[in-house]
Amino acid sequence: MTLSQTDRYRGVAFLVFRYFALRRELSKLQRWARTGQYRKGGWFEHPLSQVGFAGLSALILWPFFGLHFGGLALAAILTSVVALHELGHMAAFRLMGHNRARMIFIPLLGGIAIGGRPYDSRFEVAFVALMGAGFSAFLVPVVIAASTFAGAEGHRLAAALLATLAGFAALFNIANLVPVWKFDGGQVLRQICPGPVALALASFFLLSAFLAVGWQAGFSSNFLLATGAVFSILSLLTMSSGVKPRYELKPIRTIDRLAMAAALLAVFAIHGYGVLWASAQLI
Repeated sequence: MTLSQTDRYRGVAFLVFRYFALRRELSKLQRWARTGQYRKGGWFEHPLSQVGFAGLSALILWPFFGLHFGGLALAAILTSVVALHELGHMAAFRLMGHNRARMIFIPLLGGIAIGGRPYDSRFEVAFVALMGAGFSAFLVPVVIAASTFAGAEGHRLAAALLATLAGFAALFNIANLVPVWKFDGGQVLRQICPGPVALALASFFLLSAFLAVGWQAGFSSNFLLATGAVFSILSLLTMSSGVKPRYELKPIRTIDRLAMAAALLAVFAIHGYGVLWASAQLI
């Protein structure tokens, strides 16, 4: 018996994931053919393996921040921020009724949250995409409050580490909300905007707000102009791209469209405040 499978993917992270996923699938099929038994799971997705991959990612990032305790702390903080972001996507999958949801952490390349079934509706796509940053939006104010309290009590090191965590989380997640298809913000806008004109206007507004936050945080004008140009080009290039689902997704209701738009603005505002607060504390 011969089995064949075609696939389309983009990016090194998905290439690595598909390589191991296909190897595991073939191994399970071979075991089932020989013994008639099916074994769930695999070592690659085991929680202990994922914790090990996260630790390895932090060690790989360590030299980029300097081979000292502060550099290790920054690498660990950035790795934790990525893990929390993907945990938000996993929680959203579970809330949407996915019986199985898992996170694949690939060292240095980041993480991927995977649901247990295909998407069912446009609201589900938007909700899962937004909850990556939405989960951290609940944590950033708590970390800011903890940092402020630690500073008032005289624990300067703890206050600085908490401020760094808040800043990294806010900056990473607000960057994920830019209106590019591969980013969470682009995914949300694609589902809630009723047409191409509304999508273009919403994308321009969100990108302008992102650059305004960067300007207020103290980033140079040249850097912001270059960033805006890159994101604008990416947004135009990916406007007509995307993965077409096998079955048509259920349309999003007007009330859900408005609720997701309000949630997107709230999550953006919280992380924008986090970036501005952290920049004022750490500079």
